[in-house]
Amino acid sequence: MNAVENFENALLRLVEEDAQTALCLLTGTFVGLTLELIRRQGHEPIGDVLIDGGECRDITIHAAKKEVAPG
Repeated sequence: MNAVENFENALLRLVEEDAQTALCLLTGTFVGLTLELIRRQGHEPIGDVLIDGGECRDITIHAAKKEVAPG
């Protein structure tokens, strides 16, 4: 079994067991990979990142939240 098949099988099992965790994992991975691809193209994603979905939905990755001091 190759890496893609292993990933698909593991993801399907996770969705069946805990769909919320699967969604969090996929969302975090998507955002991280998207920002890394932008950096590798020589850009630094500072603000919102807009992804044109063509005929489908567009996606917006909002800028990182500012850290809030405790207290």
